[in-house]
Amino acid sequence: MKMSPWHMVVKALVAEGVERIFGLSGNPTHLVDDLARHSKIQNVLVRHEHSGAACAYAQARVTGRPAVCYASPGPGTTNLVTALLEATSGSLPVIALSNGVPTSTDGKGAFQELDTVPMMRPVTKWATRIVAPETTPWVLQRAFSIAKNGRPGAVFVDIPSDLALKEVTMPNYQPSLPRHCSRPEEQAVAAASKLLAGARQPLAICGSGAVSAGAFTQIHNLAEKLGMPVFTTPGGRGIFPEDHDLALGQVGLYFTEAGKRYFDDADVVLSVGSRLEDFSTGSWKLWPRKARFIQVDIQPEAMAMNLRPDVALLGDAALALDDLSDALNGHNLNSKLAREKSVAAARNKMLKRVAKEVAKQARPILSRQVVGAINRIFGRNTVMVHENGGADLWTYYWPYYQVLDTGDCVPMAEQTAMGMGVIGAIAVKMALPEKNVVCVSGDGAMQMAMMELATAAEQRCGLTWVVLNNRSLGWPQYIQKLEGQAQVATNFEVSPDFAKLATAQGCRGIKVTDPARVDAALKAAVRANRRDQPVLIDVHIAKHDYIPHFTDYHREIWGYGKRVPTTKKKKKQRSQRAV
Repeated sequence: MKMSPWHMVVKALVAEGVERIFGLSGNPTHLVDDLARHSKIQNVLVRHEHSGAACAYAQARVTGRPAVCYASPGPGTTNLVTALLEATSGSLPVIALSNGVPTSTDGKGAFQELDTVPMMRPVTKWATRIVAPETTPWVLQRAFSIAKNGRPGAVFVDIPSDLALKEVTMPNYQPSLPRHCSRPEEQAVAAASKLLAGARQPLAICGSGAVSAGAFTQIHNLAEKLGMPVFTTPGGRGIFPEDHDLALGQVGLYFTEAGKRYFDDADVVLSVGSRLEDFSTGSWKLWPRKARFIQVDIQPEAMAMNLRPDVALLGDAALALDDLSDALNGHNLNSKLAREKSVAAARNKMLKRVAKEVAKQARPILSRQVVGAINRIFGRNTVMVHENGGADLWTYYWPYYQVLDTGDCVPMAEQTAMGMGVIGAIAVKMALPEKNVVCVSGDGAMQMAMMELATAAEQRCGLTWVVLNNRSLGWPQYIQKLEGQAQVATNFEVSPDFAKLATAQGCRGIKVTDPARVDAALKAAVRANRRDQPVLIDVHIAKHDYIPHFTDYHREIWGYGKRVPTTKKKKKQRSQRAV
């Protein structure tokens, strides 16, 4: 049967179970028309090509399956780069399609000509260009296989415009094989189980690889068998319910008091699906000095990348944890009960203190009050979509905000691309309509993505954005403050009225300046979301209100605020010249 490459692309998407695709078309004859004529796949129109890839990122995170976006040539394709970089950094299977310039005019300065494949190679697992129409089914099958296997990541496929519409005879599409999973070596499992069984104070750190493997039940079973607390990196958050008696929050920049105290005295650390990058380890300085280290990862290159393990378990996280749990059956676990009591005592003390903190009302409004109220009012069955900034870091810090159900967290990866959470929340609600969806954002990140509020309204996505508004780029400004620098290019002298902007785009907008009105605004959002209406709540907050570990981290890990102020240096220099 003869068909065009775009028709074959649609057949491939259908065969792979793709339900929706995100993008902004420059020419509807490329993909858009074939989607409408040959499938029931939902084509979600976004307002910017970057947004299509951001939506695919978020959907891949909450479904665990490859998600697809598309863009037109030239600037449309360059607009995909940031989100594809984030997807690859976050180990998420995203496939991006673009109709490239014709091969017949390659190198002649055709309209929107761009050598896309070299540009995309650093930010994807695989970037390729179709060079013959009949290879389309192979390329698409390969794209899905690469995106979801091993350490998942982004794939880019360029389909030249002249080849894309040429009808040729091509092979039938064969769906990609299910994800390949391998087990670690038995000898390594035995060594790891011996370390864990003999540990006085073991702990687990789960990264995004644990989520990609769907190891929710496995880490739960292993933690309870050992009485072992579970920590996460931002990417691993959602692997374990944070109201569980063994949950102690996140690591590195995101430590809270109870978690850090236990972590510092650990004697065995089990890392599951994490490369243990900069922020998660305090530039590799925040690590228990005497701990033995067990590393589980599916990617050989990740082993010993930052910290050398005593035992390396190469394989799928879920299978590795199953094997570890089985291997522990023959061991004596006498220290379990005492450990559980110790963790529970630390948790309860922390929970009581934080409950008092989040209940406190102050003017200006404190971010911790807002974050605590979100947890209390939205409750279970709520996906928290994270943004990146100083104020919204309160949603990262357990137990100020607790992810109550497994899988209910969408963080950005270590690239921390601002605005992607604001956009991605739309795709989360579309993929999981039965869930509450909340995105907490600073005003800086919201301004990078606020054109997509209309997309949420158009798609009737009943989600809530909470903007913690301090009229500034708070985190960079905090560094200026610590370093005694002028606060230049970090204040927004003209700041939008976010509530009115939301209303203008078909959403409900609510402005909150009174701490007594926080609960009422959130409850109104819940009611509106149930009617499929998106809501933006603009909360005016205090500047530079951070958790103590955040401020300590800046001084102790990064060295900010330790240097001699500029004014004193100048005085000293003048006195030396006078002598």
